[in-house]
Amino acid sequence: MKSKRSLCLFPFLILILVFSSCHARYVSDVKPAMTKEEVVSLWGKRGLVTYKTVNGRSIETWGYYFSDSDSICWVDFFQDRVVASECRSQRKGWFGYH
Repeated sequence: MKSKRSLCLFPFLILILVFSSCHARYVSDVKPAMTKEEVVSLWGKRGLVTYKTVNGRSIETWGYYFSDSDSICWVDFFQDRVVASECRSQRKGWFGYH
């Protein structure tokens, strides 16, 4: 009986994992004070990485491009914690306007 229950539960768990990994990414997914590891677990490995100094603080920015929504997102880190995030759609309407 237990083996039948386990066999039925396994495909269900696989479906949950597949559907949860296919959700759209939103800038609201990334919260202030999240760690780099938490961001990677949500959005995957970082894309473009840049560094800048703002008010004497070294800020690391990770850039992500999502082809499914045609958007670009930036996540700013200070001391390995999120301090800001922003996403912009790259889809253009008529005559190049959003």
